[in-house]
Amino acid sequence: VWRDVNNNSISNLRDITGFTFSGSPYSFSYTVGDLDCSDIETITINIDEGPESGTANVPANFCQGLAPENYDLFDLLTGADQLGTWFIGTDNSGAITTNPIDISGLAEGTYNYTYEVTPIGTCVDEPVTVQIIVNPLPNTGTPSGAIFCENDLIANSPLDLFGQLDGEDPGGIWTDGSASGALSGSEVDLTSLAIGFYNYTYTITNANDCAKSSTVVVTIE
Repeated sequence: VWRDVNNNSISNLRDITGFTFSGSPYSFSYTVGDLDCSDIETITINIDEGPESGTANVPANFCQGLAPENYDLFDLLTGADQLGTWFIGTDNSGAITTNPIDISGLAEGTYNYTYEVTPIGTCVDEPVTVQIIVNPLPNTGTPSGAIFCENDLIANSPLDLFGQLDGEDPGGIWTDGSASGALSGSEVDLTSLAIGFYNYTYTITNANDCAKSSTVVVTIE
């Protein structure tokens, strides 16, 4: 007869999937014979502490050119033992990479990194893959300055600032960096400007929440 530590009679087939390291050891006794003549043997099952690769968090998103130089890949894992090796790619066959890692120069795209925890004895855990996504910046165009003589302002007003940008994406907003009060939408009322330099900035924030700006300088001489 098999019995547990509480002397309860049990089956010889045991489901040990719920056994834990903290609950070890688990002892069971086997008795043969009767009251007058019997023999008892005790066995012990120990659950070794297993390594933990952790669980992957949601991918980290960065705007191109704004990713950090010193990024801790463990920020992308929950519950990992931080004694293991990081690999570039979706498995442990890629090149080994250091951690923290410099991701400041990554181009637009999705980057995979796989963590393999160091075994404890004969116990291992499956590698876990995490992702870093570098999102593109919007294109706010290449600006060119506009220069006007003081006596030519009426003839050239209003100035559409989009005429001073090349290759820009639509959907941005113009702001008056010089607080001139002459900007309405994308147009500048040149007749309200005195001699000097005026900055007008075109900014786009795209669907990935990445922003970029281009500034047009208007000069009145």
